[in-house]
Amino acid sequence: MRTSFLLAASAALILTTLGCVSVKAPERIDIGGSRPEPVDTSRVPPIATVEQGRQELYRAYQNIQYLEQQNCRLKEKADKYKRERDECRKRLERYED
Repeated sequence: MRTSFLLAASAALILTTLGCVSVKAPERIDIGGSRPEPVDTSRVPPIATVEQGRQELYRAYQNIQYLEQQNCRLKEKADKYKRERDECRKRLERYED
């Protein structure tokens, strides 16, 4: 029994090292998370040179930085308005009591 197990294990080892056994891995592994939307490349400007591509990329990063700053400012405003709303609700509750 032990010899047959050793024989089978060694045969499997030999076959895998020789390439006789092939295991096809899946091209995509879905882990159940949401996939990002595909990128719309229709708005990507055509470029002729690497330098032109760098300039477009620089402009894009500047735009991203501007949008991040706008987002931060708007978040601060929203937080301020939420605080004011909460204060108004507390005052209203005091007057209603």
